[in-house]
Amino acid sequence: MQDIAVTIKAERVVAKNLEESFIEFVKADLESSDIHLNRDNSVKAIFRAYLRLASRWHNYEKEIDQILYEIEQD
Repeated sequence: MQDIAVTIKAERVVAKNLEESFIEFVKADLESSDIHLNRDNSVKAIFRAYLRLASRWHNYEKEIDQILYEIEQD
């Protein structure tokens, strides 16, 4: 278990005791969203990263609903 931290407008936020594989996933996702672990990040950048994840989640839910619909039709 490890910790990961990000700084937003000079405030350091720490998530503790996360699984290493999850931390690696989070680091890669943050990096692809232009969020940096070693420097300050803007609220705008964090919000854009959140919207990116929310969009993915929304699309996954739509896909799951479609799969469930197709299963029920059989």
